[in-house]
Order: sequence, then C-alpha cells, then structure tokens
Amino acid sequence: MDYTEHLSRPLSKHFVDHLVQQIFAKPHDFDQVYHLIFVPEETVAWRAAWACQKISERKPEWFTDNQFNELASLVISTNHGGLQRGCLSILLNLVLPDPVSVEFINSCFEQMLSVKSPIAVQALSMKMLSRISQKEPDFKQELIATLENIDFENYSSGFKSSRNNILKGLKNK
Repeated sequence: MDYTEHLSRPLSKHFVDHLVQQIFAKPHDFDQVYHLIFVPEETVAWRAAWACQKISERKPEWFTDNQFNELASLVISTNHGGLQRGCLSILLNLVLPDPVSVEFINSCFEQMLSVKSPIAVQALSMKMLSRISQKEPDFKQELIATLENIDFENYSSGFKSSRNNILKGLKNK
C-alpha cells in the first residue's frame, strides 16, 4: 500500500482507525508509516503522527529509544502545532529513555509557557514534564515552582485547568 498517497487524502477518525487496523494486521508496515512523520509535506507528516499516536496507545513496544529521540527532536524543530501535538501524544505513551534530552525538556518548558503554542501542545508539554519529573525527582520541585508562579492573564481556561490538574498530581506523589 502507498501510505503517502493514502495520508494525502482528507481523513476522518474512522479513516485513521481503519489505517491503524491495517498496520496491526501487517506490522511490517509500521516503519513505513512511522517514517512518514518526517517527510516535508506537513499534511502527510501530521496524519502519519496521528496514526502512530493510535498505534503507540496499543503497541508502545513497537517504538525504540532512538525513535523517542527522533520524535523529541521533531517536537523541538517543527512549528506545526498538529505535528507537535501528535509527536507529544506518542511520546507520552512510550518509556522514557535514560537520559531525556535537556534540549527536549527545555523545549517542553518553552511550549508549555508560550501563549502562542496551541493549548493542546501546552497541555501535552505539561504532561510530559510531569512524567519526566517522576523519573527525576529533583526536577519535580522546579516544575511545581514554575507552574505555581505563572501569571494567568494571557492563558486560556484550558491551560489553567491542565495546570491545576498537573499541580495536584505532582503534589500528591
């Protein structure tokens, strides 16, 4: 199957679910779809990330530490909100490598705090930082302090809700 052509067409949730089922039936096609996340055509790339997100929910073991690092690098380098959202969603389903890139951590902080980032990217960045803080306990206090000291004036109610939920989780662990 030509996945590039397939992902170039308008998609719906049902369409992506069907594509994912095809990949589960033919696991050797996973690498082909995964590599489409990195093509220059952003529409194909973010749709491939959407499909891989769904795959990562059921088969996170299909992803390697190297792929975690590739996806983290893409989150840092792309300005496409849908692609950032898809990659962060995948990364949240995967085992964290040891160590997690400082550049990726800094990028998550920047995206979380940037009022220009889509709310989904802000919230997913917060969740990723929370996961990293579970692995790196010294980092937890820094994240709590950052979240507690945010001036809410320019942030959405969705951001505030995510922030409150993450803070509550951090303080209860």
